[in-house]
Amino acid sequence: MRYRLLLLFLPTILLTGCFDYDKENKEIREAFKNNHYNFKLDKTVTYEGISFTIPDHFKRYYSHNYTVKNSSITRTSNALNIYFSVERFNKSDLYREFVSDFIIKNDLLNTFQDAYVWRRYASLDNAGASIKKELPKNLKQKGVIQTVSGDGSYSGQTYYATATIKIKDDYFVFQWITSKPIMNYTYDDFERILKSVKKAK
Repeated sequence: MRYRLLLLFLPTILLTGCFDYDKENKEIREAFKNNHYNFKLDKTVTYEGISFTIPDHFKRYYSHNYTVKNSSITRTSNALNIYFSVERFNKSDLYREFVSDFIIKNDLLNTFQDAYVWRRYASLDNAGASIKKELPKNLKQKGVIQTVSGDGSYSGQTYYATATIKIKDDYFVFQWITSKPIMNYTYDDFERILKSVKKAK
């Protein structure tokens, strides 16, 4: 009898105790729209000797399917279907298989960028890559940025924005992955995150 009562009330307990993620996601999208289609970068994250700011609603993502290292930082915005990651590389990573065909002597910045972009390119069908550009001077750190697009896991085209930044002897690869329409609105937010990068105190 006790078990029957538990089974009867369990759905009610689960429904009343669940957080309304649809409502939260709708509020996040509304705030994004009302802020002239810009995120508020109000959360500071530290990682492997650097710090940067990201939107507060970005949640920890425990899968490393889109990164090389399990030590990477991965975050996601469920409201807008964005995946964000950062990982650190240095000379010791030149022994990794994914980078072996891209080593440019005395130019590890472009070595890691090229290796990572090719990895993204090879994962997509009908893929295309933009011309690699240096980060704007107002982003303070030395780095390069590039986009890759093609048919992937998102409906329509998947877009990757990939940037590599050099800080001291380390190279940090930043990724911003989403669909084409969302990338059109959020690419500048990715650049703003890059602009916030600095050495951690």
